[in-house]
Amino acid sequence: MRPVTKLRRTWMVLILLLAALLRLAQLPELPLGLHYDEAANLIITRQIADAGYRPLFIQAYTGKEVLFFYAAAPWVHMTGGATWGLRLAAAMIGILTVAATFAAVRAMFASRQDTQTLALLAAGWMALAFPHVLLSRYGFRAVIQPLLQALTLAALWRGLRSGRAPWLGAAGLCLGLTGYTYLAARLFPLPLGLVMLWLLIRTPATDRPRRLRQLGLTFAVALAVFAPLGFLFLRQPSAFTTRISQVAATSWSQALRGIGLCLRALVWPKGGDPYIRFNQPGRPILDMLSALLALVGLVHWMRSRSTDTLTRAAGLMTLTGLGAMLLPSALATGEITPSNLRLVGLYPFLAILPALGGTSLLRGLPRRWQSLTVLVLLGIGSAHTAICYREWASSAALFRAADGAMVLAAQALDAEAAPDTTVYLASLHYRHPTVAALAERYPQAKWLTGGETLVLPPEGDAVYLIPDDLLPPSPWPETLTQAWQTEVHRGPVSDVTLTIHRLSAMQIGALRAQYVGPQPPAADFAHVLQVYDAYPAGTCRVAAPCPILLIWEPQAIYPGAVPVMRLWHPATGEWDRVLPFHYPAEQWTPGDLVLDQYVLTPPVGTPAGEGYRLGIGVYDTAAQRGLPRLRDERFAGLELVLPDDLEGLTLAPMDSPPTPSQIAAACRGIDRSMPQEIGTLTLLGWHVETSEPLLPGSALWTRLCWQARTAGPANQRLTLRLEGPSREILYQGLPAGKTADPVWRPSEILEDRYRLRISKTLPAGEYTVILQVGDGPPLTLRDLTVTGLARSFTPPAIPTPLDITFTDAEGKPKLRLLGYKLDALPDSRAWEITLFWQVIAEVEDDYVVFLHLLDPQEEQVIAQVDEGPRQGAYPTSLWMEGEVIADSHRLPWPQELDGSSAQGCMYPLRVGLYIPWTGEHLLVAGEPQASLSDITVEK
Repeated sequence: MRPVTKLRRTWMVLILLLAALLRLAQLPELPLGLHYDEAANLIITRQIADAGYRPLFIQAYTGKEVLFFYAAAPWVHMTGGATWGLRLAAAMIGILTVAATFAAVRAMFASRQDTQTLALLAAGWMALAFPHVLLSRYGFRAVIQPLLQALTLAALWRGLRSGRAPWLGAAGLCLGLTGYTYLAARLFPLPLGLVMLWLLIRTPATDRPRRLRQLGLTFAVALAVFAPLGFLFLRQPSAFTTRISQVAATSWSQALRGIGLCLRALVWPKGGDPYIRFNQPGRPILDMLSALLALVGLVHWMRSRSTDTLTRAAGLMTLTGLGAMLLPSALATGEITPSNLRLVGLYPFLAILPALGGTSLLRGLPRRWQSLTVLVLLGIGSAHTAICYREWASSAALFRAADGAMVLAAQALDAEAAPDTTVYLASLHYRHPTVAALAERYPQAKWLTGGETLVLPPEGDAVYLIPDDLLPPSPWPETLTQAWQTEVHRGPVSDVTLTIHRLSAMQIGALRAQYVGPQPPAADFAHVLQVYDAYPAGTCRVAAPCPILLIWEPQAIYPGAVPVMRLWHPATGEWDRVLPFHYPAEQWTPGDLVLDQYVLTPPVGTPAGEGYRLGIGVYDTAAQRGLPRLRDERFAGLELVLPDDLEGLTLAPMDSPPTPSQIAAACRGIDRSMPQEIGTLTLLGWHVETSEPLLPGSALWTRLCWQARTAGPANQRLTLRLEGPSREILYQGLPAGKTADPVWRPSEILEDRYRLRISKTLPAGEYTVILQVGDGPPLTLRDLTVTGLARSFTPPAIPTPLDITFTDAEGKPKLRLLGYKLDALPDSRAWEITLFWQVIAEVEDDYVVFLHLLDPQEEQVIAQVDEGPRQGAYPTSLWMEGEVIADSHRLPWPQELDGSSAQGCMYPLRVGLYIPWTGEHLLVAGEPQASLSDITVEK
């Protein structure tokens, strides 16, 4: 390898100075903002620098490799944990990458006469390249990947040329460390391995063992260095696959499209990364001059006839490296494609092509003109990059995209010093890392995710920090907005603002009196959360967001509890449900009054009309179940239903024809592969859902997806029937979804739902569900099998006879409990209790049977079972009048009965029936349960 001349050293110093100037100038000020991801990186680096955190792989934030954080830790420590300390580390890595690129190109193409010029031009391109300058001033771990790649190539080719083991070992060290840089680096060994295989094949047989030992040393060291992380991935495969599965292409067509987009991003005007965080949107990686030089360089390489195998391998490595390093972005179609961040592994290889083109063009110029040309290009290029970077880094668009409002929020949070003031911070993300990284008072803030929630604390004043991009879906009540004092904070660019609202304790007390007053809550969910009211902000319309103001109050901190709201209709079921993460339970203070806007969006196809209801409940995300609603300390269902008037909510029709995307998304879950034209309508698809097995009396949930081709009256009569051993009409009349809206609009979509119930006397056999519109031809919707059901109408001999009548809320008799049988199951530590029911009048709902064992003082339930009859296999809606049903349940043996103090004691046993969602019970003399004989624990 030729020594570097004094002139070449001078040029390299100049290039490094330009690289440093572009990466260090105004580093504390630019770029503006501190994005979520960069803030998270700063927090991690502080933990490594000052808190003894020593990860091998960071599994938080969907997984992060660690090398950059360890490299940045000294810089962050020296700057006192400052944000610019993290960026300073990235800048130093970027400068080193320029030098490493020079070393790599010089080693790879050492046999060329112009190798030093080639290496200088490659380093010059890396020094001035806008995407690398941009990334070198950010605190992202990806910046270290091209450095390790360039160091690997430099050491490997130098070791292969010299045969010296230290260089080969250094190459293995750098290759192994590359796995600790960034997700995209996992592809780097692929082109390297292929080129080394090619090199082995082209090596003369007599020299092949020596070459194999050289490569063996490199890859052995690489494996040893990567082994700790590799073993972690083997033990925890999700650490390796989680991020890949989130962004990877799901089909070949997506992958090919991604490759095409990434190829365009190299040179095509406006074809580059569209995301302002990592690019001037659309700017290609190569500017016009670099692209032309790269084309010349590619042609030059293809025409070259080098006899040096290592130089030919270097050219092959350049092209295969380019192809492989396109893939991390090309295959990540689950996110932005192309992405300059994921294309970071391209840069050391991409630098070689314009350098090849430049050397071939300079070769024809006199030596003095060569130097002058390079000097002019460096000057113009550095000035152009600096101007473009400053324009990008100081822009309002970047400040907004880089969570600039959260930077303002952190400053405002630290300015709030009053100890009796609760500060609420609205953010798109819970406990936003930007605020965590910048604000000393971060632990004192309470978080409102999104702009849909406001909290009135039980004591003291309140301050609300609201970024300008988090507007509520509907204006807050005037009583609130007229009470608070408002100020606006502006950032370094005037169109990014933070609004600060203030309420005094006196104002909060007056507002609580207006919103709640002395009235009791409408619902109490397990003494955890109380709901006072919920109502829409205006008219609700199909396919349009409908904000609902929910007023609630936490009574206890219950981790995992989340209010849930659904829009449903008694005849057609649920149409939309929201389970937002607005005010997390760990932030609650008992006595908070929460004004919460939930946005329900009835999907395209929802029938317009009256009678819609809001179902409000509380979901325990940890236990994956709803919290019970209590009334007088008794179970009253799982949700509060509002409004409680007969008309309910009115849903207006769409105010414009559905768009193609809305049409495609309508009637979710319905197969639309065989549309049928019926009169002026098109039946886009249908779905018939049944229980298994299908028994006489079972329900058929039938959904029809209609689209009107023209406007007109909804007067088409339709018939749904069963054909088989018996013929049965299930429905006959106008489309059910059009009874309240008797007009079809052009292109209107309607999801027509029917809860049909087959006859309880229907013979067993094979049946077909038929749809017929008017006198048109019948259409088969589904074939199904009805299973026979043996019913008994004669009471058996009952060990413990009873005569207990259960009535509905209006006092109408529904069921009679004829008695029960109690058997102890010592091996199962349970009792089997068989209840004998007789149907007085049929019920339409499916009731749950409960058996409760109480303590002797009848104060606490110590064992219970709540399930449908026959463990849910025989719902009450299938029972026939006069039928007698033997219904067995297993009641577990409670631990309270194991002690000697329980022997000889009598434990009351209660039985009842209820509907889970509403909590509606069948009653016995006005009570929601009946007493069975007490259970006595034998000595």
